[in-house]
Amino acid sequence: MMAKPAALTAPYSLARRAVVGSVVGIVLVLFVAGLALATAFLRTQIEQSRIGALTQANVAASTLTAAVRFGGYDVISDALRVFDTGPTHDSAAVFDRHGRLLAQIVAGGEQRFPTTLSALGAAGGGFVSARPIHYPLIDDVGGRAPGTALATLVVTPNQQALAASIERTLSILAVTLALAAGVALWLAQRLVRAIVGPIAGLTGWAEQVAAAQVGATLPAAPRGGAIEVNRLIDSFESLLSQIAAQNRKLRRRQRELKHSNSKLENLAFSDGLTGLPNRTRFEATLATRIERANAGGRMFALLFIDLDQMKSINDQHGHAAGDAALRAAAARMWRAMRDGDFLARLGGDEFVLLTADVASPADATRLAERLSVWLGIAVPNDAWEQPLRASIGVAVFPDHGATVAALVQSADQAMYRAKAMANDEAIRVVGAAAPACAPMASSTGNVIALVAQERKSHSTKT
Repeated sequence: MMAKPAALTAPYSLARRAVVGSVVGIVLVLFVAGLALATAFLRTQIEQSRIGALTQANVAASTLTAAVRFGGYDVISDALRVFDTGPTHDSAAVFDRHGRLLAQIVAGGEQRFPTTLSALGAAGGGFVSARPIHYPLIDDVGGRAPGTALATLVVTPNQQALAASIERTLSILAVTLALAAGVALWLAQRLVRAIVGPIAGLTGWAEQVAAAQVGATLPAAPRGGAIEVNRLIDSFESLLSQIAAQNRKLRRRQRELKHSNSKLENLAFSDGLTGLPNRTRFEATLATRIERANAGGRMFALLFIDLDQMKSINDQHGHAAGDAALRAAAARMWRAMRDGDFLARLGGDEFVLLTADVASPADATRLAERLSVWLGIAVPNDAWEQPLRASIGVAVFPDHGATVAALVQSADQAMYRAKAMANDEAIRVVGAAAPACAPMASSTGNVIALVAQERKSHSTKT
């Protein structure tokens, strides 16, 4: 994927760009306006100087015409002194009808006229200089044809005076433009603050909203700015309200989902009749207990419990009484448990109990005997006549099995031997007498099924 150009990804300040853009725009506008004004003024000043020179030529034309007709150089020179009106007067010269210079008067610092009129025309003028005025002196008498030019009066506006006037005016214009630029810059900054200020306030408010805790009261949004910014804030607040409502709805859905998952988990790992953990939960718990015991070097016991009178209760009192007996057995064994013990129903009339830490197999045996005593306690509400009795096999980890399969098999075999005891024994508890045989499988998924199959096979042989 091609990377974006740096110009599109680099951060920038809106306020800085607005100020710089405004200032540059104002300066460019003022520069163009000043250049246009300066050009117009320059043209006006040059034209004014030419008009002044033409006016003087009109005034002196008749006198100079007479001087050229009747006088010589001195008379013409004296007539030209009409242009000597001050230190910055215009320069003037008279050329005869053949274009030869007759006389001239030149202001101080100005250029002298050439000796021929054609040379004057070739010299031309600069950008800020006024072109000379050519005024023909008409000979209306002397027998010549009317309108015949006797000589030519050339008046050149004073270039130094023109330059000084232009310089003064441009200086005033520059100062005026500088003041205008300063005022425009101040107005631009005020305008930028008026535009960017509400945006900066909105940005700060958005940062506070982002830093606020979920469900906390949001800070008040800035108001009093531009209408557009207030509309944007209203849109943000509406969006935040919708998000908050969606979050509340989502949290409610999460709680409902968590509750549903908890119910599903209970259904998946609990026995529906007694409410105890089922076979799946038992096998997972046993595997975890073995891992912890291996890590800590501790002993625990597995008690395999089989109720003895369930068939007779079902036959004599019905299956409803049998279910009540199973629930009563689970409740009584639960009361006999210690902290940390784990009781589960495998199915039918078979239960298992995982003890917490035990010091020896004798401790586990005493707990099994305690369970037998609690089971045999009859209450008036019992729907069956005989007390509940159980055959219990006790296996201790790791003495009687170091794996799930081996430990379950040892406990089951011990329970089978307990069941073979005489019926007059009130407490039938047998501990595993020897280490278990080789484990049947390393997995726990079918441990109980394999143990039941092995027990059935053993019963058939006997």
